[in-house]
Amino acid sequence: MQDIPIGTITEDLFEEYRFFLKKRRLKASTINSNLCWLSRLMFRAVSKRIIRCNPFENAKFEKVEKKIRFLQKSDVMKVMAMKMNDKEAELARLMFVFSCFTGLAISDMENLEYKHIQTAADGQMYIRKERQKTKVEFIVPLHPIAETIISHCRKEPERSEVQQTVKEKGDHLVFHRDCSRSVMDAKLSIVGKACGIRQRLSFHMARHTFGTMSLSAGIPIESIAKMMGHASISSTQVYAQVTDRKISEDMDRLIAKYKAKDKNTGNADVEAATDTKTIPFVVNSNGRKEETA
Repeated sequence: MQDIPIGTITEDLFEEYRFFLKKRRLKASTINSNLCWLSRLMFRAVSKRIIRCNPFENAKFEKVEKKIRFLQKSDVMKVMAMKMNDKEAELARLMFVFSCFTGLAISDMENLEYKHIQTAADGQMYIRKERQKTKVEFIVPLHPIAETIISHCRKEPERSEVQQTVKEKGDHLVFHRDCSRSVMDAKLSIVGKACGIRQRLSFHMARHTFGTMSLSAGIPIESIAKMMGHASISSTQVYAQVTDRKISEDMDRLIAKYKAKDKNTGNADVEAATDTKTIPFVVNSNGRKEETA
């Protein structure tokens, strides 16, 4: 092995290094991380005027499939029913449920003030706010469960003037937390374990849950994008892919179930097929097919 003069490096080295990493069976995200550092090194050489341009500037990285983690409706119901005795854990639970029904990210909930909650002429309450991350405005009507949580937070005893920060005076924050976000993450994990949920709960999972539940309920993807404050509808389309895949998987299991039944019952199903009775299927809110009598 010998040193390579930096001025002789071309895009070929990028591709050779990518091939080397793939042969080691590394994940696409790990490969991209290594390639990224190599590209940064070349940009550093450009800034130091060692080379004129980065040969890797237009190189393509590995495509990473985004896996969306979300809860089924039954698991959301478990979290809703599990009241915690620990104050911080209970706040984490309330904020998680609130996000499941509004799609708010943790940073937006931390900065949510009562002035952001407005009422339309027809009496419908909604949140109008800019996302902390992208500064894109979002508007989301409040589900009755979200309204209940806000009412609960309003009834919490007001903190004294000494405890209030300048930002909190006048327009109070909906969710008051006296601990760090890492502590809230740990408390939310405890909530998930208490509910018997195998997946580790996270506030971003709650946001994904809102996206998938909304799409499964038949809400147009354009409306979901506006409610979630997505700068581009392409960010919202990932929920459509997840929902479609879930429906397809459920149907595959259904077909496999009836194929297995055919093998076990033999001619019995052939005779039953002459009957005019049919069994309709209903797609429930989480995308599963269910038989109805």
